[in-house]
Amino acid sequence: MNVRIAVIGAGIMGADHARIFATDLPGAELRVICDADRARARRLADAFGVTDVVTDGDAAIARTDVDAVVIASPDFTHAPLSLACIRAGKPVLCEKPLSQSSNEC
Repeated sequence: MNVRIAVIGAGIMGADHARIFATDLPGAELRVICDADRARARRLADAFGVTDVVTDGDAAIARTDVDAVVIASPDFTHAPLSLACIRAGKPVLCEKPLSQSSNEC
């Protein structure tokens, strides 16, 4: 059984995570790419044969066909998206920093 993954953030780090999941990690299935810039998400998705792109991180997390989430979006989004993953019961890998202040944790 594959772990179905959403990558939130299609910049340099998100693209690197997507590449690893799509080409180097048996058992991983890259399911959706999410970025506020739909065209950037589409370019990354096309590079790895991913059909689905979304622009809303919460929508990516809520998908029933996603088992785990990688967050590589702008820093200010890390804490709220990570907390949304935890509330949804989904494992999350978040790029650093987890938050912009200890108050967000």
